[in-house]
Order: sequence, then structure tokens, then C-alpha cells
Amino acid sequence: MMRIFVIALLALSIGVFGGCSQKKYFEPKDVRLQADFPHKLPAPIVHTSRVGALLKNYEVLDMSGNIDIELAKDQRFLGAEGGYYLVQNGCGALLLIDSATKTQSELAFSKCIVSATIAPHSSLQSDMLIALVGADNSVIVYDVGSKRERFSQKLANVIAINSLAAAPVFDKDTIIFPTLDGKIVMYDKASNALVRDILIQSDKFFNNIIYLVVKNDLIIAATSKRISTIVGNSKTFNYDGDFRDLLLHKDKIYVLSNDGKILELDHTLKLLREVKLEYARLHGIVVKDNALYTLESHKYLIEVNLENFLPVIYKVDLPSKKPIFYTDESLFYDRFYKRF
Repeated sequence: MMRIFVIALLALSIGVFGGCSQKKYFEPKDVRLQADFPHKLPAPIVHTSRVGALLKNYEVLDMSGNIDIELAKDQRFLGAEGGYYLVQNGCGALLLIDSATKTQSELAFSKCIVSATIAPHSSLQSDMLIALVGADNSVIVYDVGSKRERFSQKLANVIAINSLAAAPVFDKDTIIFPTLDGKIVMYDKASNALVRDILIQSDKFFNNIIYLVVKNDLIIAATSKRISTIVGNSKTFNYDGDFRDLLLHKDKIYVLSNDGKILELDHTLKLLREVKLEYARLHGIVVKDNALYTLESHKYLIEVNLENFLPVIYKVDLPSKKPIFYTDESLFYDRFYKRF
């Protein structure tokens, strides 16, 4: 299973960054503005996920834009919450690392993990739960206090996944899991059981949930082919396309499509506005000071003013075919980054 998982990630990486001779390229005319990526990381990025970027020197860049932990070879960073980092040794033991003291607690485990979330506001390990999604499409609730799985259930087999895999979300007494076969499933703590599943999309390949956000009574879940919103736990809206990434900002959903569009949708997935950049390959979304920023390959920085939804294009000088990572305020590319 780990071999399939690795092959899938390599295949996605080639598809995202490699390109092919038949592709046409974004070629804007008369671009005179230049944008710099003036800051440097201590080492280039070699791997990214939704929750962090691994640098070549084994340091981890987290979602806050901080570098505060260094991994050993074959360890993987799964996330951070409440003063703890979650790391996995290959496909084995989980490690909880105190961000202040760097002391480690080892949790027995033996399954490859794609994404994970530590329950928010977990200051004491004795009360801590961790929600995990396995590479075999299993959903797991791990009780840190007892150092054992409280719940585990394997779902349908999958063949290949998108590396932008969403992480589980804790919502009151429920954990919402993004599965690798295009669903979200809801676990109820009181009954220790899955109580609901919602199919987002049923494609066979690269059909995992790439984005999952819960805000008040709104759930947003997406695969690379469909965005769904569930409002008030009852009304469902869908928007189909070919998507690279998306971001909820305030009450709007901003979407990057694989055909070079930047979309603005409302919570019912009504298309409000769009920018069309023919043949553009867009990566990363940062919304800051009423503007949206995204990179077109390694050649251009796109800025979209959210007042008039008009784009401004800047040339950038970056190496080709390198990983990208973004936080709320910064775009990171290879070892270079820009704050907004």
C-alpha cells in the first residue's frame, strides 16, 4: 500500500510540475511589472502537504510560516496543534513532540497516514484525540491517553490520490473525515461510530477530498472534480469542473481551475466573478489586504483585486519545476518566498 501511495504522489507531482510537449503555455503580452521573492529559506522545499513543507535539510515549515522542528530521515510531518507537533516514523509509530521542550511521546502504530488532526484545545495528552486518514482509506480515532485506537474502519480501496489531501475536522462532538474515495464521513464521539457519509464525487482516480472546511453551519468539501457545500446539515450544492485548489475567505470561495481560471463563488456555489488566463497553470492561493495572489508556473505572479476582480500580472524570476507551499500570508517556492 505504501508503494501505491508513493507512486501516486510521484505521478501527481509529474502532472502538476512536469508538463508535456503538447501543452500550450500562458504567454501574456507586454508584462512590464516585476515581483521579487526576496526572502530565503535555509534549504529548498522537497515535499509539501496541506499542513507543512519538508525542506532538504529535514526542517519543517509549518502553516504558521515557522520553522521550529527538524525531522529524522524517513519521518513525516502530519500537523501541529495546541503546542504539539505530530510526526510519523515511516509507516510506524506516531510521535507527539512538545513544541516548547522538544520532548517526544511515542505512540504505537503501524499504518501509513495520509493526513491527521490533533483535537483543538488539547493541552493535556491524557485528554487528547487524534483523527487520522490512512493510505489504505481507513479512518481512525486515536486516544493518546490510553495509547490505543478508539475507533478504526477501513473504507473502499483506492488506486491513486492527489497529494493535496485534506485533514479531518473536529466539530463539537463530531469528527468529519475526508476520505480517499470522494466522501466525507462523520464520526460521533458519544456512540463511537460513523453516523453519516456524504458522497462528493465517485471518480476512480485522484478522487480524494482535497479541501475540507467547517464554518458554523457550513461544510465545504471538494475533490479535484467537484466542490460541494452542505448548508445547515441539509441543503447541498455542487459545482463541477477541473480544480487545482480552493480557499474559503470570509463568505466567498476562491477557486483555481486547471484551465487557467480564478473563480469566486458564494456559499451556494453560484459563480459570482471569474478571471480567465488562457493556458495558465496556477499554484497556491493567498488572500491578503483585499487582493488574491497566485503563481503561474514559475514565471508570473498574478494579483487579483477583490474590489473589481481585475488581474495584474508580474514577472518573477524563479527556478522551474519546483514545489510550492503557501500560508495565510506567504507564497513559498523552492527556497524563495514572498510575504504579502
